[in-house]
Amino acid sequence: MKLPAASALLALACSLGAGTASAQTMDFACPDPGTTITYDSGVKVIARGRSGFDCTMERVGGQPFNLRALLFDNPSPDGADMSAYINALKPERLWPLEVGKKIEAKYSTGAGTWSYTLAVVRYEKRTGPGDKMIDTFLIEMNEHGDRGGRSVSRWWISPVDKFAIRYDFSDGAGKANRAVVTSVTK
Repeated sequence: MKLPAASALLALACSLGAGTASAQTMDFACPDPGTTITYDSGVKVIARGRSGFDCTMERVGGQPFNLRALLFDNPSPDGADMSAYINALKPERLWPLEVGKKIEAKYSTGAGTWSYTLAVVRYEKRTGPGDKMIDTFLIEMNEHGDRGGRSVSRWWISPVDKFAIRYDFSDGAGKANRAVVTSVTK
């Protein structure tokens, strides 16, 4: 589905969050209020606080939004209300992050029905802000539509920096997007 996948792209472009990591698990937390995250696109977001599994964020020069479970923003970058989609997926069920943890969900609209599998695939080193190698949890979401549509989204969540340092998206039609964090200022 294009809208949630597009929202997921900015979700990383706005993803911040997570907490303590030990023995390859990670508790949920949001970035400290005032933390500024800059992406390779030039987009900047500032962490403002937390309410449950929502990190309250603000796009510099834009509107505030909530970032659910460090994965999905609401409203989306184009202003769409993502509440029904986020409530169907319930991404907070992935927390605390642990390699091998998996959740499944379905989401339906008049345009069709999509099945989702979100999984914590592995714990790995990844290049992060400042080109430093950092520990991350790789979260992968596979999406399959009832009309043949497919996509894969991936987030690399940094337990130390408490946000997603990278997001990649690709679909069966050959579309692809990414967002990479280039700096974090606390």
